[in-house]
Amino acid sequence: MSVLVYRDSDTLSQALATLLAGCMIEKPNSVIGLDCSAQLASAYRKIAGMTSDGLLDWACVRAFNLFEHVRQDGEPTDEARMHSMLYDRVNILPENIYSPSAQTRDWSVLCNDYENAILDVGGLDTVVCTVGADGRIACNMPNSELAPVTHVERGESGRVVTVGISTIMAAKRVIAILSGYELSTIAPLVISGPVLPSIPASYLQLHQNAIFMLDEDAAEHV
Repeated sequence: MSVLVYRDSDTLSQALATLLAGCMIEKPNSVIGLDCSAQLASAYRKIAGMTSDGLLDWACVRAFNLFEHVRQDGEPTDEARMHSMLYDRVNILPENIYSPSAQTRDWSVLCNDYENAILDVGGLDTVVCTVGADGRIACNMPNSELAPVTHVERGESGRVVTVGISTIMAAKRVIAILSGYELSTIAPLVISGPVLPSIPASYLQLHQNAIFMLDEDAAEHV
């Protein structure tokens, strides 16, 4: 586990883009789990810029979205937001983009199929995820018990299909982003507090290759 602190959110975004680019250069056929949070839009734009400059090639990369909210017809999906923020700006093949469906008659089958799709490609090489002010990662909410694999959560914005804690922990590398002063209270609990299901991101302390990236606002009490 390593903890990296940057001056501000823009510097953090640049560092994240550089780190993720390094992962892709090291392994051109990387399998990457990506957070759909708009908080990462700046980093995704920087990665897209590296791609347009010829520094990165997404032709063999496979990308798995970490979650998808169940929305009403006509509402933009998390997958659509990822296309706008990243996928439409790089040369990733459409068949190499994976996202949970927001519509199904059997949620258990959908979740099982998504988990199997990750396993079928050998698991995730790198996961990029934001940490919420309540300690969530992906959309694994604080609870008395955490679901290990892809499942349906019920949050303040309704139902969401999300990869589970075990799925994230099985990745070879996990990059967790904490940005903004609102994260300053939870940050020390995530990074050095007890590992608790009420703080899902705290489980990353147990990962042999977890990288916590914070800006100075989030790191104030670390």
